[in-house]
Amino acid sequence: MTDVDLELRQGESLVSAVEEQLYRQITELMIDGDQIATTAFGPATIDRDMPSFARSSLTSPQDARDWHTRNASRPSLAVYAVTVEEVVEGGRYVVDDSAAPLVEGEVRAPAHCFVDYRGMSRPERKTLRAHLWFRATARGEIPTAPTLPDGQLVA
Repeated sequence: MTDVDLELRQGESLVSAVEEQLYRQITELMIDGDQIATTAFGPATIDRDMPSFARSSLTSPQDARDWHTRNASRPSLAVYAVTVEEVVEGGRYVVDDSAAPLVEGEVRAPAHCFVDYRGMSRPERKTLRAHLWFRATARGEIPTAPTLPDGQLVA
């Protein structure tokens, strides 16, 4: 990750541990028929070209899924992962923004980071998200259990 043209904001840092996994929460909108859509690994409009992931060095797949299900508008149905190296292979980088200041009323998952799609053309975005989809689906779903309601100890 040399020659990166990026201006980091307060509380942001580049993630450089190439072996680190980045957990992506899969919701119902990211499923096409019986498989994960390639769009699951790219940004939605709300992401402003910065789709959310969680760093494996700072959280577990289960904790990331539980936080997402309890705080996001749609529950997580599964967890998949890519590595920092796979993002770099795709020509981009990963930014950890977990220490960035929050706007009042905003929440951010612990261990939050994002793959930076900012400034990419539509074809470039499609290529990167397909690359990440291939890597994540080849790795397979990361084992987690559905999130239990608060106070419930067993399913």
